[in-house]
Amino acid sequence: MSNEPIAIKSPLFDTPNGDPEFASVVALNDGAELQVADPRATRAMLALMDMQAVMGGAASHWGGPAAFAELMSATHGLMFASAQEKLRPWHRLFNFVNDAGHCENGLYALKANYKCAGLDVNKLKGFRSIESQLSGHGEAHLFPEGVLISNGPLGSGLPQAQGLCAADHLAKNDRITVVAISDGACMEGEAKEALTAIPGMAKKSLLNGFVLMVSDNNTKLSGRIDEESFSMEPTFQSLEILGWKVIRLERGNDLQCCVSAVEEALEWAQMNPAQPVVIHARTVKGYGVRKTEESASGGHGFPLKSPKGLDDFLGEIYGGEGIPDVFATGPKI
Repeated sequence: MSNEPIAIKSPLFDTPNGDPEFASVVALNDGAELQVADPRATRAMLALMDMQAVMGGAASHWGGPAAFAELMSATHGLMFASAQEKLRPWHRLFNFVNDAGHCENGLYALKANYKCAGLDVNKLKGFRSIESQLSGHGEAHLFPEGVLISNGPLGSGLPQAQGLCAADHLAKNDRITVVAISDGACMEGEAKEALTAIPGMAKKSLLNGFVLMVSDNNTKLSGRIDEESFSMEPTFQSLEILGWKVIRLERGNDLQCCVSAVEEALEWAQMNPAQPVVIHARTVKGYGVRKTEESASGGHGFPLKSPKGLDDFLGEIYGGEGIPDVFATGPKI
């Protein structure tokens, strides 16, 4: 009887062949350049998806994915570039788990930018409708090409990722596990347990390389976390004591800073699997539009209730520069 793990074909999308349609150029740590998804395009597609959801009577999320746009752009650009260089599917090199379910629509937009997982700008139409596979949170049973692990209850993705990482170690796969999580999700009991267990297991050589990215904007649905509940600072300050290598990213909405931090984290995870690494990123919920940046909730739901203000909203995202025709005058998502 063989002890080899069963080979199961992954339903996840293949590595994109080319650069994103809407790209930003960043510098890698060795001086080379890389084209990654333009976070402004992510936010524009977010706005169009959310507007359609609101008009259809569905809830939507703007603040969280707007805060995470630069980190998601950096992470996916680096994962895809590594896969292209090594001529291996990206999902054979990385487990990517999005615990931040409120940010999944940002990942739909990013995938549409790369034209992967069967998505493009036009196929974002119907977001959150009954006919669409693109729901408010990522659901693997509805969208297996684009979601590895469903992300309903916040905080549940991190311990599942811990299990994936342990399984890869047992199976002798050389995958790195990468997890995106929000500050609020780090309040959850199962997330707190995983924050302790992951470095403990890694120290005993029971895990592969592990990268955690925390979007810390001190903001929840009704206001600032430290003012209305309790500060998360002690939790984040304790990560180093628990055994994590901590990368402090003070400018979590600066794309170049995000690329440098994620590149450093991935390199560490590859070379030092006995110590997981966390990027503690200071972000701004609702980043890209002043009204939502300054909102107590960070513009958690989409702030526009009719398309009347959409042109100005998109214009602010692009900072007065020309808005791509597909967003400004083309078919609305």
